[in-house]
Amino acid sequence: MLIAWLHDGLYDKYGVPVAACAIPPLESSRKPCFVKTQGLERGSYIRGHDGDRHLTTYEIHVLISGRGQPKDDVAEVSAATLNDLNPTQVTRLLERLRRTRGPIFTAQDDNTVLRMVGVLAQDSEHPTLAGLLSLGIYPQQFFPQLDITFVQFPTVDARPLPDGTRFLDNISIDGSIPEMVELAESVVARNMTRGAVINGMGREDVWEYPIEAVRELIVNAIMHRDYHPLAQGTQIRIEMYPNRLTVMSPGGLFGVNDPDALMRTPITSSRNNTLSKLLEDVVMPNSGRSVAENRGSGLIAVSTALRGAGMPPARIKPTLSHFSVELFRRRENALFPPELSQTPQSIPPSRSGETAVEPTSRQSDILQLLAQADQTSISLATTLGITRQAVLKQLSTLENMGLVEPTTNRKSKKARWRRTSTPVDTFTTSQTQTTLR
Repeated sequence: MLIAWLHDGLYDKYGVPVAACAIPPLESSRKPCFVKTQGLERGSYIRGHDGDRHLTTYEIHVLISGRGQPKDDVAEVSAATLNDLNPTQVTRLLERLRRTRGPIFTAQDDNTVLRMVGVLAQDSEHPTLAGLLSLGIYPQQFFPQLDITFVQFPTVDARPLPDGTRFLDNISIDGSIPEMVELAESVVARNMTRGAVINGMGREDVWEYPIEAVRELIVNAIMHRDYHPLAQGTQIRIEMYPNRLTVMSPGGLFGVNDPDALMRTPITSSRNNTLSKLLEDVVMPNSGRSVAENRGSGLIAVSTALRGAGMPPARIKPTLSHFSVELFRRRENALFPPELSQTPQSIPPSRSGETAVEPTSRQSDILQLLAQADQTSISLATTLGITRQAVLKQLSTLENMGLVEPTTNRKSKKARWRRTSTPVDTFTTSQTQTTLR
């Protein structure tokens, strides 16, 4: 159906009313739309920029899989056996099921229970993909790319530094799902700034990104990624930039038409039903908590954590082939309580009996870059994606604090700046203490 109307009150530069035309999308059960004379593979297109392009084989698969419930997570892994599952994790799963789910599991033998919950394939001694990923000793022995990669880029656009540095950290995260969640959370945390706010009530850690939001995004990516053979060569990617954190997984949105609704309303539509259900009872190695709640509230928890931390809302960016969520770094001074919202220039030098606060996030970026090599204001501006004037303002502030100094005439555009030997955690206030790790 084609809908057209005149947009009331909107005119082009010649004063002619603007007509708008809306073409509603096809129902999911009918996608992809294609030119019959060209066939499904050659006749499926997507609009991009100012033209059309053919859908890839994988994009066509994603649309077709949206017509029903995929079963990739219950596919039998014939090359694996029970010996490839972690016996400790299997035991913990069985004990939890029999303790919390009632007589239906207590009356059955172990292998029957494992088949009932999808760890073992039906009428088989081989694990399913869901069972191997959740409880396997080393699932990447069979599926090398079903893991997580973490990369920390030094610049906002992933360009290398002037000295050729491409990554500040780069790691592949392997293991079973519980192990990957725990390790990925740890890797992200070690690359985040963490402040410690101390007041009359005690000490509180304040992370650059709320750690609970990071955890939810990692679990969400693992639960809802596409496990079809066409996607098994694609990893989950966690990318950290100076201004944002991105978690990206293969496979577009499944069963949801409005991405923003995921941040407002619990939606339990799942691409991987068996895996999602299983992770309710698979426990983390150290904490003993289950990997997931499976109530469709993960992204709502992310939104709540960001709002509680005074941070911008997450940005959801779905495509046909990928689903990504971006978190944006705390604004400057957001690590400080309201009473510390003064600028660093107004904070006096450290004196006995006073306490310390950390630099602002932008100043921390500059200090981290200068710790690697002396740089000009132009190179800093290019790396950070801001103007040279903004960099000079921050350098002036840091110089007043005694943290940086120019190596040549400061008036020259080619003047290089370097770190001084003064510690970076000696800004003071008499009311509250914030330290940087």
